[in-house]
Amino acid sequence: MKKWMLIVMVLLLMPMVMAQSGHLKLLAVKEEGDVQKGSIADLFLEIKPGTGRVYIDTFPATRVDTQITTRFARDIACNTLNIDCDSYDFFYRITADSAIIGGPSAGAGTALLTVSLLEKTPLDESIAVTGTINPGGLVGSVGGLQEKIEAGAQAGLKKILIPIGRRYLSNLDLNLSNGTNRSVDLVAFGKEKGVDVKEVATLNEVFYEFTGRY
Repeated sequence: MKKWMLIVMVLLLMPMVMAQSGHLKLLAVKEEGDVQKGSIADLFLEIKPGTGRVYIDTFPATRVDTQITTRFARDIACNTLNIDCDSYDFFYRITADSAIIGGPSAGAGTALLTVSLLEKTPLDESIAVTGTINPGGLVGSVGGLQEKIEAGAQAGLKKILIPIGRRYLSNLDLNLSNGTNRSVDLVAFGKEKGVDVKEVATLNEVFYEFTGRY
């Protein structure tokens, strides 16, 4: 009888033992009247033995594109590692101070956190990444980079990763329509704010920056 009780207890505790959880800072842009302002959001993930389901909980409410992005980022992470994720359930939670969470710019960060937990590799939480995640693990372009960098610097981040090819902002990026000709070097802007800004092209590069290994 004691042997059977021990087996039952082990089976009950297995999901708790095997569960993995982690956290990552996200960079976001929120609307304050007619002005865009950078902000920080928190992404939490817990992975448990399951059947491949994806759960998303956000506060405040989320848009549909965030839900789609999260599921797609999970798929990219599993494909990158060549892992069959149908034996796990994924519980994502995003909290932010903006009225509405939306957009695909958290894709790269979501895929990164998923990979790190599946690999059981801790992340450097003084770093943040902003960018979409595309097939092949490619990091894609997003908007609001200057505002995000400023918010990240104010939050004490040491490094911010941005999509490759987005170092220089043009008049169009800066919403200048009055004939003013101006551009912004985001690497130089980051140095002014005390944060290292670096371009990345792939999820593998992002993982290296956060962990020091490929």
